[in-house]
Amino acid sequence: MVASFLLMLTACSPSAAVVATPTASPAIKTSPSDTPSANAPAPPNAAPSRLPGASFALAALPPGVPFTGKLLIADRGNGRIIEINASGVVDWVFPRPGQRLPVRFGAPDDAFYTADGKTIIANAEGRQTVTAIDRATGTILWQVGKYNVRSGAVGYFDEPDDAVPQPDGTIWVADIRNCRLVHLSAAGAWLGTLGNRACRHNPPTSFAEPNGAFPTPNGSLIVTEIDGSRVTSLIPGGAVAWSVRAPVRYPSDAMEMAGGSVLLTDYSRPGAVVRLSSTGKTLWYYRPSGRAELNHTSIAIPLASNRVAICDDFDSRIVVVDPATNQVIWTFTGSGSSRLFYPDGIDYEPPQ
Repeated sequence: MVASFLLMLTACSPSAAVVATPTASPAIKTSPSDTPSANAPAPPNAAPSRLPGASFALAALPPGVPFTGKLLIADRGNGRIIEINASGVVDWVFPRPGQRLPVRFGAPDDAFYTADGKTIIANAEGRQTVTAIDRATGTILWQVGKYNVRSGAVGYFDEPDDAVPQPDGTIWVADIRNCRLVHLSAAGAWLGTLGNRACRHNPPTSFAEPNGAFPTPNGSLIVTEIDGSRVTSLIPGGAVAWSVRAPVRYPSDAMEMAGGSVLLTDYSRPGAVVRLSSTGKTLWYYRPSGRAELNHTSIAIPLASNRVAICDDFDSRIVVVDPATNQVIWTFTGSGSSRLFYPDGIDYEPPQ
């Protein structure tokens, strides 16, 4: 996937060709080398089931079981990332209370596991950074972007959203206001960009405020664009496989599901979760009313074939729904020190 998309970068946008991180880069790294490579090996024990959306192919869970494994929550309002089990117990938090960090860590609006589960990649959209965190030690491995500095230069962002790890270890970042997709190595080196910053829907040459680029098992990218409510599948090599308008006001975080459909949310009030075919046909539309109404849903992610977790941002809760019945199976708000405040991102790790 790396090599194919890097060829596309050069072919489609000469001004955004692959470049090495400059000497004066704002990135902080502990990697022995920042030299980008188009042939970076896949991380050991990479598991396709860690791909966002892949859990929809897992077996159904019995009644009363919300999920198994772990949920990772970007608890934006509290400026932290927490991991919980199906009992709602927090078993990991970053930063730890009182922890001193080598760089400033902005409030995370998304956090994702890498394919090997050893690293967590978080982006701070409001602070212009992408940060890699060692899961075992809770230390920062590297950070790209400069805290509170908006720029379209190499090594900088303007509202980076959804820094999503790929199966090969690299990371695609939707750089919203720069209207481009940024490709980073597993060590945080700047590999290149997609998009000429024209802020128009003409992928892969230009994008209209992209806010997500999620991987698929075959190496494609599912891209959402805010302006025009577009969802697009880009296959390795540069071709657009398909592109449709989503029936939402503000599309967010589309990921591939079983059969080639995609799951995305409407970051609005009322919020919604939608499953679309590659032709744009609505396969599932979840927009409850009353007390169950969603308020700015940033991401929805499958936990099993009959479970979808929804990040209900402004209601400060995570809701797990059975898409076959639209029944709410479980709601997590936390309590005491674990109480959520404006969560803005979730990821799922199946049981090992």
